[in-house]
Amino acid sequence: MSHDFRPPHPRTNPFASRHTRPGAIPFRFGLSGSDPSEHTAKIIADLRRYRLGLIVGNHGSGKSTLLHDIADALHSEFPGGKWIQLTADPDRSRIAGVSSMLANDRAAIETQALVSSDGVLVVDGAEQLSPWGRIQIRRHARRSGQVCLVTAHRDLRGFHVLHRTEVTAKLIESLLHELLKDHPDAREKLLHTSGRLQETFGEITDVRELWSRLYDVVGLPLETSESGCSGNRLESHPENCPDL
Repeated sequence: MSHDFRPPHPRTNPFASRHTRPGAIPFRFGLSGSDPSEHTAKIIADLRRYRLGLIVGNHGSGKSTLLHDIADALHSEFPGGKWIQLTADPDRSRIAGVSSMLANDRAAIETQALVSSDGVLVVDGAEQLSPWGRIQIRRHARRSGQVCLVTAHRDLRGFHVLHRTEVTAKLIESLLHELLKDHPDAREKLLHTSGRLQETFGEITDVRELWSRLYDVVGLPLETSESGCSGNRLESHPENCPDL
């Protein structure tokens, strides 16, 4: 009698960045079984119509994930585009905040200069731009025939809302099921240490922060972050943010 020999699968933390970063988990437009391609097609069609589009939602509600999921469609419809992600330290001083915002303006405008006519500029985190910076981007887009798709935590003047991301208890349950299905050890540990976790799902608005908390709860070996989308200013798109 013979047996297949397989070494034990290494224990990993299901909430490590390689499992939860944008692009690792497909964006969920809803739990009703609707076809994601239909939602993507509507976003692309509305962006073509309005030219200046906005994906809006709370921090950690899936905006970057949605961008990654529609990247191929954006590239197909608006070739010659560029992508930039902007972040900021929430604990920065007022002076540092102004300096950071001006640097973000310069980075976004420099990136936009590389976008072809009728291409798309994607700005993930447009609330990190100054009002002047957003005006400049809108003006340049109109003059050059470009389209612009941005994300933000709030509505932004001059940009048409294409989609609003939201977090629900059922969405979190679905995402947890997906992340834990191949990690029985982690699932068992969460059941023992966070038995009442599900009762708080309705209060959660930041899924990214939830994954960070659960990473510590599970406490499996540390994995190297692969997000590639960090830092206060990126003069070119991060490694996992594709050219468009």
